[in-house]
Amino acid sequence: MIMHSTKGKEIGPELLNAIEDSHYAVVILSENYADSHWCLKELAKIVDCMGDSGRIRTIFYHVDPSDVRNQKGSFGEAWRNMKKILSTAL
Repeated sequence: MIMHSTKGKEIGPELLNAIEDSHYAVVILSENYADSHWCLKELAKIVDCMGDSGRIRTIFYHVDPSDVRNQKGSFGEAWRNMKKILSTAL
């Protein structure tokens, strides 16, 4: 999927709508994935739209799948940091 956006136009809503219209999703989890609020927002939308349908594929890039599953290592640290940021924002 290639998305074009007019300069200065917020791409967020377009991206979330594109996720809703997608049949499949490929999520690339990297060491710092959980550091990105947008990555987590996109992931939540993907899971909300596709759930356990088998239409989500995951690629682990420089991160051990068990670190993601058990929220350990650099991924776990990034995840905990983002949870702190989000909890203080509420």
